[in-house]
This record gives sequence, structure tokens and C-alpha cells, in this order.
Amino acid sequence: MRQGFAIRPFGGSDEDYQAIVDVWNAAFPDEPVAVETRRHYDETRQKQYLFQRLIGELDGTPVAAAYYGEAEWSHYPGKYMIGVEVIPEYRRLGWGTAVYDHIWSVLAGRDPKPTVLTAYAREDDPDSMRFAEKRGFRVAQRNQFSKLDVRSFDSAPFEEALRRVDESEVDVRPFGELMAEDEGALRKVYEAGWEYLQDVPFPDPLTKMPFEQYMSEVTGPDGMPESWFIAVDDGRYVGMSQLWRILAEPKRLQTGLTGVARTHRRRGIATALKVRAIMGAKEMGFESIRTDNEEKNPMYLLNVRLGFKPIPSWLAYRNELAKSNPAGVPAREDR
Repeated sequence: MRQGFAIRPFGGSDEDYQAIVDVWNAAFPDEPVAVETRRHYDETRQKQYLFQRLIGELDGTPVAAAYYGEAEWSHYPGKYMIGVEVIPEYRRLGWGTAVYDHIWSVLAGRDPKPTVLTAYAREDDPDSMRFAEKRGFRVAQRNQFSKLDVRSFDSAPFEEALRRVDESEVDVRPFGELMAEDEGALRKVYEAGWEYLQDVPFPDPLTKMPFEQYMSEVTGPDGMPESWFIAVDDGRYVGMSQLWRILAEPKRLQTGLTGVARTHRRRGIATALKVRAIMGAKEMGFESIRTDNEEKNPMYLLNVRLGFKPIPSWLAYRNELAKSNPAGVPAREDR
């Protein structure tokens, strides 16, 4: 490997945040992220879980960014997550390998020792997929991403579904109104969301986020609770559809969680929630909505009916070290 490449800890300065964002945006220009978003995520993480960022510099210029740690949203001892990104024109030169090996040297000395490593790669990024698979990672889940052009959305085909819900005992209401009426609304949506998440496919069981952290996300730079719609039955939250701001893309929104209580499914509530949310986004002047679903999840079929079109998807990778290579560092490939 050529001299001049160095790996250093992330210091948390404005310049360091700009560096890691620049690396990400160079790798995924169609999914840009803002400095404020990354900073808020770091500042509101649960501090009892390991998390560290790194920067790889070539002659003082950042060309790689990485992180490693414990997944606070799905935690158990011995499971660690790894993320390594290299600016495309600097790949296949060994920089990614150097960063990965550095991370492994740290994790290998941890107590508890690693038993499972997790990572992500996008399916249209063969360099990243090859890099992960060479190191013993295997695909654990594919999440189909899709995008809707809000400007051309027509609610007419869904009027019957809206009417059926409107005539039922269920009210579909903007969450902004509920927050104005009930100081406990955020706690209610937090508990309802946790209930619905139990039926969302994930590679591992979930760990419940503390309510205080949930509040910090909702009020953070990407939070937009005024765009959420909630299905209410006699005061109980029985469904929701959330949209989140993408700070780096002012005209695009990201779907968070859409879910319906098991007691209220197959009544058209999910369709009504999604349509109301899309129409609300249209009225607010947004141009598109991005979402993702596990590829076999029925919610993906609903999104297709609503007009969402597939875009490159993300693969959740998993390396069960005892089943692959206990060292966690199999065959080399420069990146």
C-alpha cells in the first residue's frame, strides 16, 4: 500500500463531520446526507453502546470514512456493526482493506469478543458487495427501496378505500392536531410504533429505544411530525404513517414507519394512511417520497399500487464468525 495513507479517529469537529459527509455523498450522490443529520445522530446515541467513527486520509485529504460499534436498535453481546466507505476513484488501492483491518484489530480485543458482524451494501455497488463477501459476509436481508413522484400522484383510484375508512369507527387524523390536543400524544405514538415494529422483518430482534431518545429524533433536524397521519379508534392509536424530512434534499421525504395494529388490519387503514400522507406532502410542496420494505413484505405491494417505482436497494449483510472464519478477515481485495 502506498505511503501517505493514514487512519485517524474522528474528532467531532465541523471539519470532520464535513469530511465523512463528503465521502458518503461522493459514494452515493443520489442519497445525500447533511452534516446536521450525522451530528444529531451521534449526539443522541445511547452512550452505553460502543460507537466510533474513523477517517482515512491520503496525504492529508479524506478519502475514506468508517464506523464500528454496537447497534443500539438491535443489541446483544458479541454483535458489532461495521461501515466502510471509500470515494469511488480511490477504491481498489487498499485503503478500504486498511480501514477494515484496523477496525477488526480493535474489535478482536473487545470483551465480549465478536461473534457476529453486520454491514450494508447497495446492490448497484459491486465493489462494496465484493468487499463484504470476500470477508465472510453473506446477505441476510434485502430491502427494496422505491420512490414516488408526489407531483403526479392521483388519489382518485383510492377514493373507495378512503370512504370505507371515513365511514368506519376509525378516524385518520394529522398528528399535528393530536399533539395540539393531547400532551401525551408523542408517548402514545411511541408505544404504538413499537407494537407495529414487532411485525416488520429484521435480521435480528429489536431493542426498544428509550422514549427520551425517540423525542430527540422527532424534534431533530429530520423530524417532521406534522406530516404524520394517525388512525385513531376510541382514543387508541391503531395505525400510523410517518414521513421524515431529508435535510440534504429539501424537496424529498423519507417514509419512516407505516403500520396498523393487528386488530385493525384488512380494513384499508394502511392505504388510507399512506394516501393521506402523500396528499399532505403534495400540499406542502414536496416532490418525491422514498421508502423501503423488506422485499417480501406485503407493504411493498401496497407501495407499488400507490405508484412507487423501484430504485437501487440495500442489502443487509451478516458475518457469523464461527461459521465463516474466526479471524473475520478472509481473502484480501484492495478497496
